[in-house]
Amino acid sequence: MTDDSSLQPSEESEYVELGNVLHARFSYRLVERLGKGGFGSVFLARCLDTDPDDPTSPPESVAIKVLGSAHDPQARSYLKRELAALRTVEHDRIPKLYDWSLEGESAFVVLEYFPDGSLVDTGALEGRLDEDQTWRLLSDLLSALSAAHRASVLHLDVKPSNVLLDGDGGYVLTDFGVSHSSRMSKGLLHQGQIAVGLGTHGYRAPEQSRQNIQSFDLRTDLWGVGATAWAAYTGIDLNQRKDLRRKVENGDVFGLPHLSDVHLRCPPPLEEVIMGLLYIDPSRRPGGAAEVLARVDAIASGFGLDSQTLASARRNIADPMEIQEVIESIVDPLWASICRAPGFERYFVKFEKGETLCGVGLQAHHTFLLLRGRILVEHDDRVVATQDQEGNFLGAISTLTGAPRQVTLRADETVWTCLFNEAELEQLVTCNPAVAVRMIRTLATRIANGPSRHCD
Repeated sequence: MTDDSSLQPSEESEYVELGNVLHARFSYRLVERLGKGGFGSVFLARCLDTDPDDPTSPPESVAIKVLGSAHDPQARSYLKRELAALRTVEHDRIPKLYDWSLEGESAFVVLEYFPDGSLVDTGALEGRLDEDQTWRLLSDLLSALSAAHRASVLHLDVKPSNVLLDGDGGYVLTDFGVSHSSRMSKGLLHQGQIAVGLGTHGYRAPEQSRQNIQSFDLRTDLWGVGATAWAAYTGIDLNQRKDLRRKVENGDVFGLPHLSDVHLRCPPPLEEVIMGLLYIDPSRRPGGAAEVLARVDAIASGFGLDSQTLASARRNIADPMEIQEVIESIVDPLWASICRAPGFERYFVKFEKGETLCGVGLQAHHTFLLLRGRILVEHDDRVVATQDQEGNFLGAISTLTGAPRQVTLRADETVWTCLFNEAELEQLVTCNPAVAVRMIRTLATRIANGPSRHCD
């Protein structure tokens, strides 16, 4: 849920007892209490009027999350957040939403029921997951978050107790009650005296511990995935071992000890993926769940660990003097101003004539901002377009949707670009509204001019 130290379990509503029948679009009888938290209880319930011939009908067994008090504004906000997230995001690694009611004394949502419980309920942290199970855990959590992030929903409380077992060797991410929209302003995140999204001790990202709300983005959730996988693989509940947390003030780079220091037989690829999610500095984490998922899938397919695209691996190596010369030559005042911002030089990448920026079919997780030079757009080994307009975004649709590239981008002369991963692109456009408007207009124009997705 939220910061555990901020919450006290609410009093159970006098209207909620086992055997009660709750009414929404369908009717449900409460059968068994599955758990109780700060905002209410979760019950196993039986749908009394399920209809096998109605595709919208819930199954007979469902889970119902009921508010402890329908008059508690914090609890109601919690339920509304979860309802909003689940109505927005549909994915097989996220519980299905069947029904809900926000009226009367018993506000509730009706969800898919997973009888095997969570990683905590099943004692997975005590027995720890093996290598294959940990890869599956990573894949399933990243798949769920990738769908949520594309709907601009941050979970902000990924932890073992919010990971359910699907009964078929897989995992499902639940409890979106403290979720919020990516890049939401600080003022909108506070409900009463509780700042939602601060995570749970042991599993929250460093920026959550510092309550640096305006820095929450896609990479904040990646920390939760890394910490959950670290705990599941080692069998150590991080909520009980605060001594394991590392701090940048002590010169640490990662927020937790290396997996191989705790689990001596940890395979290097598994350690690299998990530890890559646990950088204290969020800018050093991958740019999004889809990017990490592509790496996990590549390993599972036997292609080995390709930790970064060729282009992204070339960031931070350009000559600072050349970067300054490029910035001084920029004509557009908007881009000239943005490129002069402190630290922005880390995004610059240089390509020589004939070099490939990206290829057809690749799961693309980076967008190119063209600043200088000409790029050939190739499809089926022929040039279908050229791009030389300063300030053009190339590959934004693929970055934001995860769709494979449909074209190859190749430098026709010396080319300078800025390269952004998914989180960096989101940060760029939300912090610079003029950039967002330009990108929307550019993409709209390309779509309006024809079905081809050249450069996108």
